[in-house]
Amino acid sequence: MSQETTQDQTVQASAIIAKEEFRPIDISIAGTPHRIVCPVDEIKNLEQGAEFINQKIRDLRRDIKHKTPSNEEFLVLVCLDLYDQVQALSRHNEAHESEKKQIAAMIDKINNQARSML
Repeated sequence: MSQETTQDQTVQASAIIAKEEFRPIDISIAGTPHRIVCPVDEIKNLEQGAEFINQKIRDLRRDIKHKTPSNEEFLVLVCLDLYDQVQALSRHNEAHESEKKQIAAMIDKINNQARSML
């Protein structure tokens, strides 16, 4: 068997593996169908994400009574809401990191005081 044949078989095997690792998934967001090629191990996450966004849209529809926004307007509102949530989580994470640093500094101070007493 030549080296070229072996390389061709390796490329074909890699293509089969790559093909098995990704799969097209049909989801619907705001009533609009979308086909997304997704890693097999992320399919549930993608479907949950689509359902999360659709639930956000349903919640907004229920909350907005005086106007009937288009799907595009709903998606913009959902994006802005998600951005706000990401920013809040980021601020929370920064505060948590700051608290961890303060706690570590207090532990170091206590340890230093304990060593000096020995």
